[in-house]
Amino acid sequence: MKKTIALLLLTSSLSTLLSAAEKYDTTAFRTFTKLCTPCHGTPFYAAKQIDDDDWEFYFEEDGKLLSIHKNKPKAIKNLKSPLFKKRKKRLLKFLINNSKFSGKVHGCDANFCGTRH
Repeated sequence: MKKTIALLLLTSSLSTLLSAAEKYDTTAFRTFTKLCTPCHGTPFYAAKQIDDDDWEFYFEEDGKLLSIHKNKPKAIKNLKSPLFKKRKKRLLKFLINNSKFSGKVHGCDANFCGTRH
């Protein structure tokens, strides 16, 4: 009986710890930081600029992101990079999850403060 209770407590505490450990997709965060931060600022700040419907429109409408950035050669290079293409869905999910009306307000979590240029 004691082993069952201990196992139950261990399992529930481990699942709680794992779900609380990552509040957001750090891979998408780092990708955004690497590719988009120089122009758009920190990932959470940029995500809050528009709502989730707009993020979906920009990412899923073919060529929309490229047309928006047409006068910025560095941005075009980043949008055509294999890294962006590989992580495009993760970036979209991150931006939607942290968008204007998402209800999430992330501050500094001591890992990802400020803007890296």
